Parts: sequence; C-alpha cells; structure tokens
Amino acid sequence: MTRLSIFAAAYEAPDRLALMTESARYTYAELAALTLARAAALQRFRGPVLLQPQLDVDSLLWLYAASATGTPFVALHARATARERAAAQALTGAQDPPPPDTAAPPLVNEREIDPESPYSLLLTSGSTGAPKITVLSRRAVLASAAASVGNLGLHDDERWQLCLPLAHVGGLAIVVRMLVARRTVVLFEPGSAGLLARAGDLARQIHEHRVTLVSLVPTLLERMMRDGFSSPPALRAVLLGGAGCSSDLAERSRQAGLPLLTSYGLTETGSQIAARRYTERHSILPQFSGCASSGHALDGVEIKIVGGRIAVRTAALFSGYVGTGAVAVGGVGTGGVGTGGVGTGGVGTHGAGTTQPALDADGWFLTSDRGELGPQGELYVLGRTDIVIVTGGENVDPEEVERELRMLPEVRDACVFGVPSVEFGQRVVAAVVPAAGIPPFELEQLTAQLRSRLARFKLPRSLVVANELPCTASGKLDRPSCADRFGSLC
Repeated sequence: MTRLSIFAAAYEAPDRLALMTESARYTYAELAALTLARAAALQRFRGPVLLQPQLDVDSLLWLYAASATGTPFVALHARATARERAAAQALTGAQDPPPPDTAAPPLVNEREIDPESPYSLLLTSGSTGAPKITVLSRRAVLASAAASVGNLGLHDDERWQLCLPLAHVGGLAIVVRMLVARRTVVLFEPGSAGLLARAGDLARQIHEHRVTLVSLVPTLLERMMRDGFSSPPALRAVLLGGAGCSSDLAERSRQAGLPLLTSYGLTETGSQIAARRYTERHSILPQFSGCASSGHALDGVEIKIVGGRIAVRTAALFSGYVGTGAVAVGGVGTGGVGTGGVGTGGVGTHGAGTTQPALDADGWFLTSDRGELGPQGELYVLGRTDIVIVTGGENVDPEEVERELRMLPEVRDACVFGVPSVEFGQRVVAAVVPAAGIPPFELEQLTAQLRSRLARFKLPRSLVVANELPCTASGKLDRPSCADRFGSLC
C-alpha cells in the first residue's frame, strides 16, 4: 500500500515538483523539510487535531504532517465561526495543533499505520440535515484516489489545480491523489476577496502554470465562463461536482472546448464515486428529466437505486459518523490513534441517542440523493430527499439558520428554504414573521447580526416578510408549503 507520507514521497521522488503557488515552487524534498517540525510536534500529540485549513502553504504543511504521523484531523471550514468551532471540538475532543518542534531530529521516526485508522473527520450535513462528523479511514482515501486514477489515468507531468476548500472532501482528495502519485499540486490562494471574486485570476493561473486537471463546482465554472475562460492546451479534464450541472452550462462548456467530466460524490465516499469516462470529455452530455449525466461508477464502485435513492458500495466508504444519533467510531481518543480503543473525550464518546448502522449487512450505504440509472448505466442525480440546501457546492442546514434567526429580537418565527438559481444551484431564502411592535426592516439588518454566528454561505440571500407561516396538521412548520407560497416572491 502506498504510504500517505510526504517523507516517503521525498525519499522516492526528492526532486519531483510537489507544490506550485503563485510565487514559489517546492520539490518533495523541500516540502518534507518544511513539514518536519510540525510532524515532530504531532508525534507526541494525543487525539485528533483541529485544523481550520485555508488555501495556503501553512495549512497544507499541517495536513501533510498529520497524514505522515497518523494523526486524524478535524478539518473545519476556514469561514466557520467561533461557535461552530466549539461545536466541532465538543463532538470530537479535537485540540488545536501544538507549536512546531523546531528542534526535531533530521528524520521523523515513521511507523506503520493501520489502514483502518481514521485519516480525516469532516463535518457534513448528512442525510437528515443534522450536523455530523464523517470519519474517513486511510484505506478509504487511498481507495478513492485509486478509483480516480482508474478513470483519468496519470501523466508524468500531472498538475492538479487546488482551489476547493480543504475542509471539504473534494479539496482534500486532490491533496491525497497527488501525494499518492508523487505529482504536483497547483495551489490557488484566493485571499480575503474570495474565490468567486477572483475567478479570472484562477483561469489565468490554470493557463500560466500548465494545469492538467482542475476540480470545480458549477457556480465557479459559471463565473469563469462568464469571464471568457477557454481551455488551454495542457488542460485535459475539468472535474465538475458539488452540485448538478445545468444543461446550458454543459453545452456552453462543450462549445468552448472544455474537457468536461461531470461527477457525483459525497463526503461519506471520500469524494467522487461516479464520473464521466475520460474518453467522453468532449462529447455531448446525456440528459434525463432535465438532469445532466454524472457519468458511470468508477472502478471498484457499485451503484444501485433503492426506492428511488442512490445506494453505494465501495472500499472508499467512510467508517461511520460521530455525533448525536450517529454511530460511534473507535480508534481515536486521548489514548492515541489506531489502538482500537476509545479514549475519554475523543471520537467515539458521542453516540448519544438512537443509533443506526452506517452501512447495511451487505456493505451498502443508502444516500439521501434521488437518482436514476440510464440505459448505458450512467447515473442521473435527480435531487435530495432531505432538507439540506446545496448552494454553490456548500451544504446549508435550514434548521440551523432558522434557529439563529429566531434568536434575533426582530424575528418571531422563520422558515428557510432553497430556490433554484442558475449560478448557485440553489439560493438560501428566509421567510420571517416579525416580532410584535417591530418596525419594518431589511435583509441587511438581519444578516449583519448573523455574520458572527453563521458562515457566510449560510446567510439568507433573499427575505420575505410574512404575517404567518404555514404549518402541518400537527402544528409543525410546513417547509414545502413555505417554499411554494413564498418562493415565487424572491
């Protein structure tokens, strides 16, 4: 099994280009030397480490250090608030990384690491909309990387553009794939402006750095296409995921000569499990019921439809969930990693409530996505069965946003839902009932108060003020009726 270690990569390919940024280049030997002090500190670290990685070199060094030492990491979104950070710590027992050990010996004493031990712990809204922590093993992320290579192949001069958040499985998967292949990550650092605002700069970097592969979400590709993005000669595939691809975007991409490969994956599968075949990258994208094809199951992946929902079986499947109402996962805690035990305050101690197995007896995982298989076995993702809003490739739990809205003095009640958006897939909308005696207010007044409590992508983009919200016969908020009644007003 290939070792998930920057030090092993440096031993095998010391002079190969490992990382490119806008202003610097690092070989595997140079990157390993920069990682050493962090890895040495993590060797004495107990339990999972809490990272809030950004798209920068420092964050990558911590990821490489955790990977090499077998330290599982909780990857929290870079825009997460202090409350969200505290919630992740409470669920996992993760602690901030220790100071780098600059007095480290010349070589880290690496040990064999159990492939079933946790590699990453990623926050996901899951199949019910309730926040969970998804545990991916080293076995799972390696299987995911192998499945990707099975479809795309591997070129000697491979350069994969990294512009997706490192707290998402899509971004992390790029780091793993290139580390395993001993190839090059091309890092795009959007800075405070944000990725969408710098879509033109990203397109320029793809051209100038001779990028061969890039992973994008439809919202970002839309913005790049609007700015006139064209396919440079070196670019051999654009992997599109995180949300459905519209027919219009697919056709405009084809006409622009982009080698487009739509895909489907989720956190629980360690990234993509289905993608268009590499040989189809310039062909017309098949359609079904207004949905574009997400391609075929990758090597080692089985997909079937159960009651209209997509079910998956693959070696890349996650180990389980950590969180309320989720299965407990052993192997991480204050006693260390990979011992098979559960330590006090660590992962595995928060399985409160009724728990359900993540997989069935035959190893299948039933997703929350509705789908159909086409006549050639291609997958069409028709939508979600749960309440999660997918906007710009980000998952938003509407109940979380509603709770925060109801805490504001201006709001008596609230319902949050998604409405279709060409640019973002869905747009977050809030219908609110004002508190008694409150004068009229605007959306900006509410979002200004929520910015310290919610990540930016969770904030409502449209506001509807209502006298009352529809409820079911049992008195519960009727979300579908709210969307039907108020969605057309946005």
